Amino acid sequence: MLTPPIPVLLPLLMAAILAIVHRRVPPAFASLVAVVTSIAVACVAVAMLVYSRDEPILVSAFAGFIFVIDNVSAMLVLLAAILTTASLIYSSCYFDTSNTFYHALMLVFLGAMCGVSETGNLLNLFVFFELVSIAAFFLCRYRSDPGPSRAAWTFVVTDNIAVLIVLAGIGLLYGRTHTLNLAQLGRTLHGPPDTVVAAAFALLVCGFLVKAAVIPFHFWLAGAVVVAPIPVGLLFGGAMVELGLYCVVRIYWSVFSDVFALQQDQIRILLATFGALTAIGAAVVCFAQRGLKRMLAFAVISHSGILLLGIALLSRQALAGVEIYVMGHALLTGGIFLAGGIVLHRTGMLDELDLASRPHKLPLAAALLVAGAVGFAGMPPFASFWGAMMIGGAAHALHNNWVEWVSFAAAALTSGAILRFTAHALFGFGPTPVAAGHAPPEHPDTPTAMWLPATALIGLSLLSGLAPRLTGAAEAAAIHVQDRRAYASRVLDNQTPYPPTVGDQPVTTGDLARGFAGLAMAVLLAAITLRSNTTRRAAATLGRVRRWHRQLMPDYVTWIMVGIGVFGAAAVVWLRSY
Repeated sequence: MLTPPIPVLLPLLMAAILAIVHRRVPPAFASLVAVVTSIAVACVAVAMLVYSRDEPILVSAFAGFIFVIDNVSAMLVLLAAILTTASLIYSSCYFDTSNTFYHALMLVFLGAMCGVSETGNLLNLFVFFELVSIAAFFLCRYRSDPGPSRAAWTFVVTDNIAVLIVLAGIGLLYGRTHTLNLAQLGRTLHGPPDTVVAAAFALLVCGFLVKAAVIPFHFWLAGAVVVAPIPVGLLFGGAMVELGLYCVVRIYWSVFSDVFALQQDQIRILLATFGALTAIGAAVVCFAQRGLKRMLAFAVISHSGILLLGIALLSRQALAGVEIYVMGHALLTGGIFLAGGIVLHRTGMLDELDLASRPHKLPLAAALLVAGAVGFAGMPPFASFWGAMMIGGAAHALHNNWVEWVSFAAAALTSGAILRFTAHALFGFGPTPVAAGHAPPEHPDTPTAMWLPATALIGLSLLSGLAPRLTGAAEAAAIHVQDRRAYASRVLDNQTPYPPTVGDQPVTTGDLARGFAGLAMAVLLAAITLRSNTTRRAAATLGRVRRWHRQLMPDYVTWIMVGIGVFGAAAVVWLRSY
């Protein structure tokens, strides 16, 4: 089947054409070409999802590249295309004028994201992810202020550290197996793991956790999101972080799941420790923020920790929950970013206290932010509710109930932060601070091209939770992700696995109560913070952790090295058999 290469090749080809003819075409035409291309990629992704009902794993070779598509990778391609389309439509009004190179970079970003999702080769996965990072750096610096350029360079430095880590892991695996095909790696590695295999696993996972912005590898994301334009920040928080976690899932289940079959408990402890630290730590910092961009950056980091907790359970049900949670969270994050961009367009501000000191009537933007916060809290019928429900059910089955409580607390804190910002900044609840300085110029009207994608993304997150056979289809997809032998047989021997049929997970009263309790906790946290001076002072005290994010490169590098040392030492000591 020749369909899988299209989502990778089409955006990259159109990006090259736009770059060549950039002096001969107006930016409006380039924008139209980019939007049509991303929509075409979304249509191809839908076709692959439909086709995969009968053939769960699609394999295609093109020009020496191997593309492997299952339901999970097709869903990621679709998400990347949807987010890119929304970002491009939004950009047409966000920028007064945009350069043709901007649209070319957006298409490179899209094509590379699809390449990460589809490739069946470890080296190609690395190459595509680096192409994502290169495009991300230039997009991060596009139309940003000259002052904060250090944040973009921090992103480059931390990304290069991840490059070296992943390359070292790839080198160790190639030296052991003499192949970089994921299916062949999984078939070649067997028996008890030694130090080389354990070290390769640790290096690869740490490198991709940098991309996923997991604490203590997270420092690049907050600065990059604050500096980047809103449409670019959407892609950082809604797609790039999720791709890092996808790489962890793919390499573990395709390559290492058999060789570490007896060390699953140790891997659970390792990944869950980093996941819990990320979920709670970032949620607390998120709640202490005043600026919406930085608040959303830490909300993304916190939910990355929730997703890592789900992955750490190494359960089919939990992995299905992660799939659904990724879908809902990516759409919600994109919608909230664009809603914040509308506030910025109308008022010229995104600081909570600055907005509260000058009354603004933005009911639709406020409604979108509230809807996004409700989804973050895990309320039904948002897709995040179903994902949290399945992760929680898997945690109960494995007697790890604390995972559900950590996820619950992190979701409530991030949702409460957005609700507090909306209530204080846009609805005028709480104390009114004294206005400082002159108010920036305001735009009385908001174009439809800005409202439409923001509303569509949050609406899609809601509607996706109402999709029929959502949990059953996700669990069936998780079976193929975890079945290393079926994956290798399909890629190497052209044997088509039988598509499994899995029933939907029933919703219990406890699941519904958890969703409503999460929203109630978020509202309570927001209300107490608004009305209690003591609580506000506590939030201000927590805000002092910003000094850890002063964009000082040596501090960031030190924390990354600490994380690699801790994870690597634990992996080598616990996972090797001799």
